Amino acid sequence: MEKIIYKAPNHPGQHMPDVFIMAQPGMAAKYRAQRSHQGSTGNHQKQARESDMTQPPVALVDVVQSYEIFQTVTGRGFDGKVARPARADLEALFNTSDEQAIAEEIIMKGEIQQTHV
Repeated sequence: MEKIIYKAPNHPGQHMPDVFIMAQPGMAAKYRAQRSHQGSTGNHQKQARESDMTQPPVALVDVVQSYEIFQTVTGRGFDGKVARPARADLEALFNTSDEQAIAEEIIMKGEIQQTHV
């Protein structure tokens, strides 16, 4: 299992929790690579299209264990008791309450860490 950690940007006077999701091993990196190829141009785009024909697309649902978003109770760090962040915190942090969109942003911009279960 992998933990993908999204560190909240610092905003003066505003405490935003760092959040994370759990993902299937190796799938987040594949999803990122697939998505980055979609935005590439020139020769890289042609190679990406050719590669896409031999590789089935990676769906977001195949990457995440679930669309549940977590934080530690303290809101910083990733050890200790885990809780769900407040919906208002997620909306302020990601400008949406759509958990699928939030999970995708965490995957694309978060730090992938291996977990030992």
